[in-house]
Amino acid sequence: MIGKKSMLHITAMAVILASTGWASAKTVCYVTAADSHAYATPANKALQARAGELGIEILSLSQDFDVQKGTEQLNTCVARKVDGIILWPLDPQAYIPGLARAQQANIPAILINSPMSDDAKPFIKSFTGPDVYEEGKLAADSLSKALGGKGSVVIIAGQAGNGTTIGRVGGFTDRLKETSADIKVLDTVNADFDQQKALVVSRDLITRFGDQISGVYANDDTMARGFIDAWKEANPSKAAPPIVGINGQKDAFESIRTNEMYSTIVQSPVEDGRLAIDTMAEIMDGKEVKDRLPIPLTVVTKDNVNAVEPAF
Repeated sequence: MIGKKSMLHITAMAVILASTGWASAKTVCYVTAADSHAYATPANKALQARAGELGIEILSLSQDFDVQKGTEQLNTCVARKVDGIILWPLDPQAYIPGLARAQQANIPAILINSPMSDDAKPFIKSFTGPDVYEEGKLAADSLSKALGGKGSVVIIAGQAGNGTTIGRVGGFTDRLKETSADIKVLDTVNADFDQQKALVVSRDLITRFGDQISGVYANDDTMARGFIDAWKEANPSKAAPPIVGINGQKDAFESIRTNEMYSTIVQSPVEDGRLAIDTMAEIMDGKEVKDRLPIPLTVVTKDNVNAVEPAF
């Protein structure tokens, strides 16, 4: 449901638009993953700022990482007869009925950041954002290089069933098989892209596997930090095994410089947000867009950490 604050904002904007002659301005409903998150927050701000430049009004609704809440918000977008919908999916299937209703109402919809299953493709105009499967493959290559192609690793994954989690884990394990790397996955655990949850699950992993852990793959840098902190608690005078993360956060860059992490993969939330609203603007202008529009990815290690800018 839309909060009181959002309703007041919408009403205020309607008055402003009418008084300035912008009554015909387009409104895009943006169902974001969350308002407060290390990656989502700068992506949201970039999308809103670019929308302002384009003269597009944004009705922003935060799922707070709650899929059920997101499906209800998607129905709200359709009921409000907005001009376009940008959806940050948290589940590969759950939003398909809502996307079908949007299509029936002639409201174009695109996905930002995270993929859905192929069943959703008939109902969306495009999917913009990082290639999460490719990120998993890049992470596998990077960790394999750090281990010399041999070892035992743990995977700290995001939310179970989340498209980004599925892609990043699938790309990683598929790539290990493709390259015939002699790397065993000891366990894959979910920490929901949350540092505190990653700290807790990492303590358990370290207790169960100890020195068997020769490498760590975290689905994002926030969870990589959780493992680093857990390792320091358990082994204060012992170096952590090579850790590979994703997102290219400032903290990850510093951890690479101090040998606490081996690598990260930079994906810019600013580019993510801007590309989504630029693509929707083109759709609303009647232009054809590609069904897949990825953003650039860069693997960062100690070799290039001083030559690349962190994503956020």
